[in-house]
Amino acid sequence: MQLSLRIALIVITLIYLLLILRAVKHKKLKISLSIFWVLTGLILMVAIVIPHAIEAISNFLGFTLTTNMLFCITIFISFYLIFQLMIQLTKVEKQNVNLIQEISRLKERVNNIEEKESNHNKSK
Repeated sequence: MQLSLRIALIVITLIYLLLILRAVKHKKLKISLSIFWVLTGLILMVAIVIPHAIEAISNFLGFTLTTNMLFCITIFISFYLIFQLMIQLTKVEKQNVNLIQEISRLKERVNNIEEKESNHNKSK
């Protein structure tokens, strides 16, 4: 890998890491979720600085090409992220159902109270 390409990739990765930290600072991203993104950035940084390590890992795992290993890892990470998002989506859907039920009960109570007050005022 050429030195100019390495420098450009390092700069891009540093910008990526800064954007993640900025998102956490402005509370656009949870800290627990940002850990994953920071780790991927750091792994990417190591891969850029020591490209032969990635090739050695690829050969050790039995991949013919390093790019095949990277695509495989990317696919598994994507599946993991989709799975985690589905868990969060299910959790939010359950919370929405609970909130809707609670609002319905509160509306019913308010209507009952208003009805009682209305009946009480009519009787006076």
